[in-house]
Amino acid sequence: MTNLFKIFCLDKDLIKKRNFFINLLILSSLALVFVKNFDKIRYSSVTDKNGDSYTLDRFTSKIKLAR
Repeated sequence: MTNLFKIFCLDKDLIKKRNFFINLLILSSLALVFVKNFDKIRYSSVTDKNGDSYTLDRFTSKIKLAR
């Protein structure tokens, strides 16, 4: 009986460790994607009816004339 209890306790610990490493893997991959595409995520190109091009900063909500 004590052996079965040890196996079940060990099983719960393995599941917790597995979930931790899976979450760590997911968060690290999301962080790498965010860092790699930071300019595409932050800045967006906007054109108006006259054809002028502007750059929109999504984090600060500021619009600047594109060069």
